[in-house]
Amino acid sequence: MRLRTILIMVAILITLGAAFYFFSSRPDPTPPAQPRPSVWQVEMDELKTISISLPRAGKTESWVKHEDRYWYFDEPDGPEVNTKRWGGGIPLLLSGPKANRLIAENDTDERMMVYGLADPQMRIQLSLENGESIDIEVGDVTPDGGAYYIRLSDSRDVYTVDHTWYRVLERLVLEPPYPEPEER
Repeated sequence: MRLRTILIMVAILITLGAAFYFFSSRPDPTPPAQPRPSVWQVEMDELKTISISLPRAGKTESWVKHEDRYWYFDEPDGPEVNTKRWGGGIPLLLSGPKANRLIAENDTDERMMVYGLADPQMRIQLSLENGESIDIEVGDVTPDGGAYYIRLSDSRDVYTVDHTWYRVLERLVLEPPYPEPEER
């Protein structure tokens, strides 16, 4: 009889514990994170030409996608891009970066100067297979050094993008991905 009483008490405790677990006030789940905004968005296969300039450094590099779907330097008889450095990543990076956040909508000329967009550090021109073009300006680094201000040239909306995105594109201009001498 004693064993039977113990088993009944254990069953009651388990039932009460389960009821408490399922019906007690648990904290609400955290809402899903808002998706990061895109500054622009195109399919990377739509890109036809890419031009990146660093106006403050006086340097520019341009590339064009040929019929064979490979990228070449946009110069007479331009060599094919070194795919070890370029891979598929550069067109992907330029197909539309996700912004860290939207800083300002329809901002003033004075504020554009604060962001470094009146005299941008980088200008990017993309032309698409359908004939459209996208012009982008990248301003100064944010005070914390973790992002850069960016906008479409015909827009007054300012976003921030991760500093690594800028650094990869800057390196393409400062250290162009020419083929290795044995590959030429």
